[in-house]
Amino acid sequence: MKRISTAVLSAAFLTGMVGVAFAPAAFAKKKDEAPAGPTVSPAVGAAVQRAKAASAAKDIAGLEAAVVEVEAAAKTDYEKYLASYLRYALVSEKISQASTGTNGVFDPTPMIAPLDALIANPTTPADMRPKFEYSRATIAYDQKNWALATKMFTDAAAHGSTEANLPLYLAKTKIQAGDVAGGVADLDKLYASGKPQTDDFYRYAIDQSSRAGLKADTFKWLQRWVSAYPTAATWRNAIQFYGISAKPLVKVDKRQQIDLFRLMRQTRALADQYDFEQYAQYTSDIGLPDEAKMVIDEGKAAGKIPAVPSSLVRALATDAATAIAAEGSFDGLERKAAASPTGPLSAQTGDAYLGRSNYAKAIALYRQALAKGGVNTDEVNTHLGIALAMSGDKAGAKTAFSAVTTAPRSDIAGFWMIYLDHPPTS
Repeated sequence: MKRISTAVLSAAFLTGMVGVAFAPAAFAKKKDEAPAGPTVSPAVGAAVQRAKAASAAKDIAGLEAAVVEVEAAAKTDYEKYLASYLRYALVSEKISQASTGTNGVFDPTPMIAPLDALIANPTTPADMRPKFEYSRATIAYDQKNWALATKMFTDAAAHGSTEANLPLYLAKTKIQAGDVAGGVADLDKLYASGKPQTDDFYRYAIDQSSRAGLKADTFKWLQRWVSAYPTAATWRNAIQFYGISAKPLVKVDKRQQIDLFRLMRQTRALADQYDFEQYAQYTSDIGLPDEAKMVIDEGKAAGKIPAVPSSLVRALATDAATAIAAEGSFDGLERKAAASPTGPLSAQTGDAYLGRSNYAKAIALYRQALAKGGVNTDEVNTHLGIALAMSGDKAGAKTAFSAVTTAPRSDIAGFWMIYLDHPPTS
């Protein structure tokens, strides 16, 4: 079943075309005067005029009788074109009247025969052919006849259709037919056109590329989605889909998940108790009690962690307080890091300062670690980029994130760079 809103040639549209498409053929006024257009027999011409009058009066019975007359008298291709066009007008008018009160739902089956005849007829006007092809394609699409839908949408496009939804329909048809790569490539072309796309467009591209196992395409669409719709909800959904859900797109380790949680925190995408608890748990696990405490405090302030917290949160808060008291100042660690010939201690101390939101110290220590060497440069550059971003140095942050070259850290850095240009809008 279709909805009338999706039919390209509604009864109203056809009625508006009657004066052009159903005009009786020109007859020569003189023997030496050439006709102005395709000629029809007097019987067909008279029946067409009766059809026009009945259509204008919404006289279904009269229109049907006239259509039968035209069909019986039609001999030439042009006369058959008029008969098919009138039959389609009649079917459309019947559907329009019968679907009142059905929320626009209708059975398109009666449209198929006249549409097929119009598409096959060599005299069908060039400007009308793509309209018929598009209408036939939408019927085939709803009937899940993917091969025919693909052909009709493709033909309509080749014949100059201006239907705004055609490229998206064609992409979806290819995907449904099993050509996911081809359909996703068409979605890429739509995106590249620069025309604004809906939120559902991006969700569809993500879902289909993910189902097909096209991880690179899926990640690309996730990035495009948060760029186009940088709401807190979109950021949360995209980040979770990528690396924090039960079945993530990419498997990331605990330290990498923390950097995703940090991005969720910055995009106001930490939305429930689980988000805050998991983030606090992970930072506690890797020895960042200051960050764990801040996350718990923020969760309480946002009303996401109950005033009487769970036993897990109470234990995390107690452990964090104990560790913070024991750590005291990081001055001694800084001196040891400076004296070390390699960079790991500098990177670790930078992480400790990042956890305390002391971004200036963290930045200096990360740069020291990179200069000394012997560290995971992708991880250190990720953290350097985060510290620079949090300190307000957007250009410096982009430089650091751009230095991250290996997935999944390069993906995480990519998300952070998008955040710098597309902070959450709500």
